[in-house]
Amino acid sequence: MKRIVIFALLCAVLLLSGCILEPAESLYAIPARSEDYYNLQTAIENAMSDGAVYCAPIAGENQQPVQMADIDGDQQDEAIVYWKNNGDLPLTVGVFDKRGDQFVLIAKADGAGTAFDHVQYVEIDGYPGSEIVVGRQISGQVTQTLYVYSFENDALTELLNANYSQFITTDLDADGLHDVVLLHSSDAQNGVAECYRWAGGQLTREREARMSAPVDAVRRMIAGKVWADCPAVFVASEYGEGQLITDIYGMRGGVFTNLSLSEETDTAVSTVRDYYVYSCDIDDDGLIELPHLIRLAAIAGEETSANQTVIRWYNLQPDGTENDKWLTYHNYSAGWYLKIPDRLADGLSVKYTTAFETSRGYTFVYKGEELFTLAAVSGENAASTVTGWTVLAAKSDTVYAMTVNANALTEKEIQDLFHFIQVDWKTGETD
Repeated sequence: MKRIVIFALLCAVLLLSGCILEPAESLYAIPARSEDYYNLQTAIENAMSDGAVYCAPIAGENQQPVQMADIDGDQQDEAIVYWKNNGDLPLTVGVFDKRGDQFVLIAKADGAGTAFDHVQYVEIDGYPGSEIVVGRQISGQVTQTLYVYSFENDALTELLNANYSQFITTDLDADGLHDVVLLHSSDAQNGVAECYRWAGGQLTREREARMSAPVDAVRRMIAGKVWADCPAVFVASEYGEGQLITDIYGMRGGVFTNLSLSEETDTAVSTVRDYYVYSCDIDDDGLIELPHLIRLAAIAGEETSANQTVIRWYNLQPDGTENDKWLTYHNYSAGWYLKIPDRLADGLSVKYTTAFETSRGYTFVYKGEELFTLAAVSGENAASTVTGWTVLAAKSDTVYAMTVNANALTEKEIQDLFHFIQVDWKTGETD
């Protein structure tokens, strides 16, 4: 059984490593396996002891038990394999390299735990090649153990061993090397964030920064820029019923700091908002915008216009002030949002209507005047169903259409303001 699994995994790894143009007649032949494929397969089989099984990481973007990365800086990828043995240190990271005509196991690191959590390959120590950043889960515990390995002289050297709940790597100090930011619990109710940076030939722990919530309340952790030339890590945590609070971690004066805690920065920053709205780069300017929900005025006699909201997106500034960017109406259930022009910001309302007999329409009203209605229809006959309306966009079997009732916005303007909500493939959350 192990041999069959290895065969399938190596097919994926080796076939994805390059593209080869073949004569047309070869398309009808049974593909031949390369010698490298069989050599690597044999090397892995010989290295894995009896009873060993593959143990692919369960989180992050690298979730294959056999992965390829250049960890020695020779411009050639090594094969990094993750498996589980019996014994006190069951989780093994094995590095295989091609030496001559054969692949050999040149280094491995064993550790405790029940599963690999999350794996990244990033430059941390400034020497050629990427470091291996890997988390190991401990059975029955929220806390996990993070390891950073550097490969040198055919050996994996441990640069870091620390407990964590969640982690991310990014270049916070703009020195060209990745720093490690991790979250873990503390003696207090709320958690703490730690940053490890390469300095003096080792990963150095910076001063820890406080979180605004416990670590088990964290829902999302991303890296980006909070303002120009200020990389940061954004941690969104559940904060009470139906709300989020976002902590923003970065360097201020060379010190790792929670930039969104007023007692640490002498600013008054408020980032609490409704639960499902996360920070993101809404306008593609390279900065992460924070959302603030604003309730729209209800229309007299229109029950569906109550509790409608728009999102004010803003950038946090170094002094704690807010720089307004966009105003949007997000329809998360339908997967689209509309950028609201500044001239319509005051006096806008939204109500539900019925479109195409069975679909829900969203009518935008400005100071009592109906401007336009948006609606979506799904199915094989969707295009014919929206006859008489202007098609905004199509996605899969769904057609999005509009009808304009006033001259405040042209059809072209509405098309330019209409956007699909993007799904973050790493987290599954929507922006």
